[in-house]
Amino acid sequence: MQVAKESIERSILETYENSFPSSRKLYKKALNLFPNGITHDNRFLKPFPIYVDHALGSKKWDEDGNEYIDYFGGHGALLLGHGHPKVVEAVKRQITRGTHYGACHRLEVEWAELIMDMVPSAQKVRFVNSGTEATLMAIRLARIFTGKSKILKFAGHFHGWHDNLIPGTTPPYELSLPGILNGVLESIIVCPPNDIKRVEKILQKDNEVASVIIEPTGASFGMIPTREGFLKELRQVTRKWGVLLIFDELITGFRCARGGAQEYYGVMPDLTTLGKILAGGLPGAAVAGRGDILEPLESREDEKWNLGKKMFHYGTFNANPLSASAGIATLKIVATGEPISRANKMTSMLIKGMNEVIDKHRIPWCVHGEFSGFRFLLNHACYKRASCNFRKCDYDYKKLKGANDPVLVQNLRCGMLLNGIDVAKQGGWVSAAHSAEDVEKTIVGFDRTIDWMKRSKLLTSFD
Repeated sequence: MQVAKESIERSILETYENSFPSSRKLYKKALNLFPNGITHDNRFLKPFPIYVDHALGSKKWDEDGNEYIDYFGGHGALLLGHGHPKVVEAVKRQITRGTHYGACHRLEVEWAELIMDMVPSAQKVRFVNSGTEATLMAIRLARIFTGKSKILKFAGHFHGWHDNLIPGTTPPYELSLPGILNGVLESIIVCPPNDIKRVEKILQKDNEVASVIIEPTGASFGMIPTREGFLKELRQVTRKWGVLLIFDELITGFRCARGGAQEYYGVMPDLTTLGKILAGGLPGAAVAGRGDILEPLESREDEKWNLGKKMFHYGTFNANPLSASAGIATLKIVATGEPISRANKMTSMLIKGMNEVIDKHRIPWCVHGEFSGFRFLLNHACYKRASCNFRKCDYDYKKLKGANDPVLVQNLRCGMLLNGIDVAKQGGWVSAAHSAEDVEKTIVGFDRTIDWMKRSKLLTSFD
């Protein structure tokens, strides 16, 4: 593989620079307003990101009127696509009735009932506003319930950006990060993924572990896949050593199955964190699970309980009526199973077609994934290629996430945008709104982008 960094960026990147004048102008303003000119790390793109004006179904349009097939999918929140009519209708109806009551309301009850009907482990529910809040609540509940202090997580798995779980998320998977206190780091154990022997060894030696938290399908929705059978082994080991098991189903919840990964794999966690699809594209998340573990959220007429056991929890926008209305409308549709099946089907078609393009160009890339997500692996040395089994992946996990050449990623994303396709740096999410025509156009755009990258001497075919 030859990468000529000075000559590359003249083709795709200079074309990109001159193709989106409104986005370029807005980004210039944003640089004076936000660090890096952005409000979310994954939206960072050189020379500038596109600025979206509106979206509908599987498409979105930028400030210059360019149309894109969207695989950002609201960062995984939009299984139904943009602006599903029933979700829009529900939100429009609610916004005239009030956006914030500062009180309990009927919709939060209906929303929670849907969750408890769909998610196998949900005996009780507590709403929060984001996935980061949900995982923060889950581990605090685990500490209160067990009386233990430590949390075991897996390298590469992302559970939000708070101090307790962000360490070990990105290569080189070390604990130390700016701004996080050593005392906090001492309570975090990062384990290699898929290594049940290491997990058991840790739990056997350290009786201060309160919980193990995992993204059930693997880091970043399968970028580092969870091997077949690991979840059941993990459930057995945590139960054996009296440690709580938390499934972080922010992405997998309502995407793998109507009841999430726990339903699909038949493994029951003690606590589950939910978000994204849960609120139908609006802000909203929740912790669900065993009633006795959520019990510390209760206030009682018992001063000893309130001072010694009660977990204080506030949140101005918890279960706000707008998010609840969107969530209810979305979950009622998802509960039929049809959106999940359709998105999965379109994803399989997309992965197959993109890998056929890769084989045609004879470059060491692959596109992998399961359910309704796809992930890019660029310049790999895996011998399996087309014979890959997602659930039996034994490739070095340190090369599966965060190892892609940033120059290749930049040119791939800019090239795809020039072809009317918006993908994230790690891949993307497919919705039930995507059509076979969208998939075909995406494959064609992927083929053309790779051809441009080869012409720019970014890529060469292997022998």
